[in-house]
Amino acid sequence: MSEHTTELRQAALEERSRALFDQSVEQIDMAARSRLTQARYAALAAVDGSRRHAWFLRAALWRPAAGVTAAAVLGVALWFGTPLGHHGVLSADTQTNLEDLDIVASSDESSGDALEMLQDDIDFYAWADKAASAEPAA
Repeated sequence: MSEHTTELRQAALEERSRALFDQSVEQIDMAARSRLTQARYAALAAVDGSRRHAWFLRAALWRPAAGVTAAAVLGVALWFGTPLGHHGVLSADTQTNLEDLDIVASSDESSGDALEMLQDDIDFYAWADKAASAEPAA
C-alpha cells in the first residue's frame, strides 16, 4: 500500500509542477518570448557549428598520418619494385644502338654525308643483316 501512496504523491506533484509551468509560460510577455526564442536558435546554431568544427579537427589530426603512410607505401614500392640488376637507365642493347646512331649521325665535313656512306656500302649491310639473323648450324 505504501507503493500506491507514493505513486499518487508523485502524480500529484507532476500535475502541480505542470500547472505552475504552464501558468508561468502564459505570463511571459512577447518581448521575453522573442529573446528566449532568439537565444534558443543561437544556442542551436553554436552547437551545430561546433559539431562541424569538431569534425574538421578530427579530420585534420588524421591528415599527417595519412601522408606518412602514403610516403611509406611509395618508398616500399620504389625499393622493392626496381630489380637490383636494372638500376641503370640504359641497358647494353640500347647503348650499342646509341653508338650506332652516333656513327650515323656524325659527319665529318671531309668524309661527306653519313647517309651517302651507308648507301655506298648497301650490299655489305644487307649481307651483315642476313648473317646476323641466320641461326648458327648445330
